[in-house]
Amino acid sequence: MTNRSELTTPHSMPRAALLLGLAGLVPFIGLAMTLILAPDLGGLGSRGFHMALVTYAALIASFLGGVRWGNALMMAEGQTRELLVSVLPSLVAWLALATPRPYDLMMLVGVTLALGVSDVGMVLSGKAPRWYGKLRVVLTTIATLSLLSALLFQS
Repeated sequence: MTNRSELTTPHSMPRAALLLGLAGLVPFIGLAMTLILAPDLGGLGSRGFHMALVTYAALIASFLGGVRWGNALMMAEGQTRELLVSVLPSLVAWLALATPRPYDLMMLVGVTLALGVSDVGMVLSGKAPRWYGKLRVVLTTIATLSLLSALLFQS
């Protein structure tokens, strides 16, 4: 098990974390671009691509809540609050799935930004490695821009 001091030392970003994080952006970018440039691609229509983007963003929000949950399990104190906060992204994402467009994307933009800010806060408070904050800023920015693009420019 990794101890807290190992998490707070400024190690370089693991290559796997960078590659997997960037790969995770492919559906955000691809679906947003499809909604904007070719919403009827393959006869699926914009509704299908919109739902695919909303579903993927909701899954990622839930995943990031799980990251917080795992981080909370390693804490000596303050665990209860962190565990409670860690389930909020899943609940918001689930509500977004049941919310009509365009409000679903608005909710997911909000939760994506909130998670990015929260994760940077974890790094600044020494609860996560520095590289994680850098990675989250990049991933949050691109995911948010993809969601905003789909929200603003879809037909």
